[in-house]
Amino acid sequence: METTHPAPRVWSTVGYSDAFAHWREVVCQAFTKLSPERLNRDRFAGEIRLSDVGALGTLSEITAGPQTVERRRRDVAQRPCDAVFVNIQIAGGSIVRQRSIESHLTPGAFVMLDARQPFEMRFDRHFRQLCLHLPMALLDRHGFDPAPAIARAVKRDCVHGAAFMDSVGAVLDGVETEGDRDHLVELLRLCHAGGRSDMLADRHLKHIMRFIAHHCDDPDLTPTAVAVRHRISVRYLHKLFARSGVSFGRFLLGCRLRRARLAVLLHPHRPVIDIALDSGFRDASHFTRCFRRAFGMTPTAMRRRH
Repeated sequence: METTHPAPRVWSTVGYSDAFAHWREVVCQAFTKLSPERLNRDRFAGEIRLSDVGALGTLSEITAGPQTVERRRRDVAQRPCDAVFVNIQIAGGSIVRQRSIESHLTPGAFVMLDARQPFEMRFDRHFRQLCLHLPMALLDRHGFDPAPAIARAVKRDCVHGAAFMDSVGAVLDGVETEGDRDHLVELLRLCHAGGRSDMLADRHLKHIMRFIAHHCDDPDLTPTAVAVRHRISVRYLHKLFARSGVSFGRFLLGCRLRRARLAVLLHPHRPVIDIALDSGFRDASHFTRCFRRAFGMTPTAMRRRH
């Protein structure tokens, strides 16, 4: 049956003396915490028309002038957003980057971005886009892991890409049927099913991450040691980690700190220096600094609190 949605919400810079300052505010209202910056001092104009499309989330039409839009680490921290954005280029062009992957969008192409991690977009001239905001809960219900698809452009000359964009158009026109939300997610999955090498790389990365988590107590667990163990180059190892948005060193440190925190809480009388050494740290002072930075308190303070 046909689905009826409320009238779209509209934000516009018309009538504002400082149009771009207002634009920064409305972009955050319409989507999530983002950091737009203008590219020139020309007169700026922009409009967002956002429609609520039920379980699908929201669908927006964006028309605006040149700018960059970033979701920075502090934006993610200030306003978490458990969703993906599917940006469909209608007019103009854009460059998007996430997880060290860059794509150039021309009209008739779309890309998926993960709002849970930093990303950036650049629009060098006046543009028009559609932005479909999909909750991760919806993707999870379909068993769709978006990680291999992030920041990878799909064009209309792909049969599944054309079907997906036509379906989004039907949603925008308000003629979608009750089952189209499932159909849309399945089409999105099929658009990226050809990226077998990307999915293999992600599985390889997960295997390596499990190895590191299991052996993080080894103080000699270096990128070279892990690369040799898995018969890959150190360069390729770092390239794999770039896909996750977390460096090798940061991931290893996180594994060691989580192991140490568990030991601190479960063994309240065990010396902190012993926990530090058994978790892969080489000295207590470095361990304490990292622990306080990660958890907001020293190991001793955590013991007192708990």
